[in-house]
Amino acid sequence: MIGFDRIQLQLGFWCFKSNRGYAGEPPKNSPLNGTWELLFTDAADATFKKGKRGSAKTFQEIDAELGWFINCVDFSNEKSKLRGFRVFVEGKALSDDEIELIFRKVRLLRRSRFLPEITIPLPGPGLLRAIGRLFARSKGGKVNESNRGAGFKLLYVDDDLRMHKTFDGLYFVQRRLH
Repeated sequence: MIGFDRIQLQLGFWCFKSNRGYAGEPPKNSPLNGTWELLFTDAADATFKKGKRGSAKTFQEIDAELGWFINCVDFSNEKSKLRGFRVFVEGKALSDDEIELIFRKVRLLRRSRFLPEITIPLPGPGLLRAIGRLFARSKGGKVNESNRGAGFKLLYVDDDLRMHKTFDGLYFVQRRLH
């Protein structure tokens, strides 16, 4: 693994959603905290093509203290009723280098005076996974073969870059936005 630093990795995970932190470090010092932009992925559902809502700006906000990964999408077309959306994902450390992800809710950001935000709670992981498999099959896509659920193994993290592999075998490379 390129530049793998076990101490940084442990700080990243044991600080995640933990009051005691790792080695006395509080969660607010986790190297995962911050705003990240996607540089590369081989996951087809993680990117957006320009459409009627315009181009999409995507980024991820991580708050280890609260235990949240928030996937953010903002659309550029000012005429679109949908300004963007946020997917709230709870992260739970499974080990020094693995995090389980539990999708909790989606918040739609609308260009409207009435109901500018609509929050939709998501069903539990088992039902959500079954729905995802059903849609993947109906669209002719590949069904997720992992029986571990949603999550990832962190391969690298430093002040500016992080890389992980999902339990499904997909890669993500992200850069910190300063």
